Amino acid sequence: MYENFYELKEKPFNLLADPAFLYLSKKHELALNYLEYGLSEQAGFIVITGEVGSGKTTLIKYLLTKLDRTTTKTAMIFNTNITPREFLELVLREWDITSEGKEKADYYNALYNFLLHKYTRRNQVVLIVDEAQNLSLETLEEIRMLSNLNDEKHPLLHIILLGQPNLRERLNQKTLEQLRQRIAVHYHLEPLDYEDTVRYIKHRLQKAGGQNQELFMPDAIDSIYQHSQGIPRVINVICDTALVFGFAEGAEQITNSIIESVIEERTSGGLSFLEDSESRGGKNFSTEGNGAAKELEEIKEQYTVLNTHIAELTMLVKKLYSENAPGKNVVENMVNKHRKLSGAGEKKKRQNAHKKLDKERNKLLDRIKSLEKKFQRNTTSNRRVISRFLTKTVARYGAFRNSSG
Repeated sequence: MYENFYELKEKPFNLLADPAFLYLSKKHELALNYLEYGLSEQAGFIVITGEVGSGKTTLIKYLLTKLDRTTTKTAMIFNTNITPREFLELVLREWDITSEGKEKADYYNALYNFLLHKYTRRNQVVLIVDEAQNLSLETLEEIRMLSNLNDEKHPLLHIILLGQPNLRERLNQKTLEQLRQRIAVHYHLEPLDYEDTVRYIKHRLQKAGGQNQELFMPDAIDSIYQHSQGIPRVINVICDTALVFGFAEGAEQITNSIIESVIEERTSGGLSFLEDSESRGGKNFSTEGNGAAKELEEIKEQYTVLNTHIAELTMLVKKLYSENAPGKNVVENMVNKHRKLSGAGEKKKRQNAHKKLDKERNKLLDRIKSLEKKFQRNTTSNRRVISRFLTKTVARYGAFRNSSG
């Protein structure tokens, strides 16, 4: 409808999860790194949570485009309001596995033979379950049972669970303790901040062939962020409707008044884009006078950097202290022994990594101290959240240093 008028090759704000339009914010990139790390390190269970419309499905579809399809066999399940038996049947159907019988034991036997065959051919098998928060406790327990399909050293099946924030609440239930303990990687995908919202809108316009990067005026983007709270899908809904309104009015640019008309049209019909801010954690998404909010975002980014360095250091220590696999020949054993004796270079790497962690931690401490003086009374809850973040991070850092130093 409006593509020709705004010189676009296609709709930039389609609601479908199109990996070609994925904007890799720092948060989405970190989530992708966790996914890739989990698969490369043979992690059994990977859990990615996030708000409705935060981009989980788009991210996982982007990951699938990066995997080698000749060596990786994937299946994606969207229908999660099913019984444990229906779930197993759906898994078999996704990989065209034929079972000799209709009993659950027959299903497991057929699936095990399939996985073992792929493993001997050095194929990686990945099962992705979207909307996992809708799975019953019984079905989640059935999924845990799938992790028992292994060769005693490596899992034959990698399982990725995608879900809304309440998936974490379900996984924390006492009855799912065994499943929870097998989760090797978990990441919670947060909404976009204001700067990423600006870049997100421009990124999608560019992907759609748009030449005018200023199609959405700054005050319009301010309003979009305030009403969307940084949720990509809501941003898409608002922007797409705004382009329709702008086209109808013959407006060359999308102004704040057009955005407000979109919001008014939506709310007057009895629909809202999101829950009220209090039910979403009491966050203030106003772009006016948000210096403290921006500092909070920067602290969260530094916290993310610290987490990343911890992950890097974990892999380094794992590499340094991993035991030699049995059955290696004498020459390899001599080489390994020589490496252990001449590990000064690796020790230096480890020391540098520790210094990097110390530097990031000190940055966080300094920012918290300065922020304590700037916060107003109505931001006490935000201060407590960040303080808890820091406390957990420093504790995790200390425990890690004690165990690896």
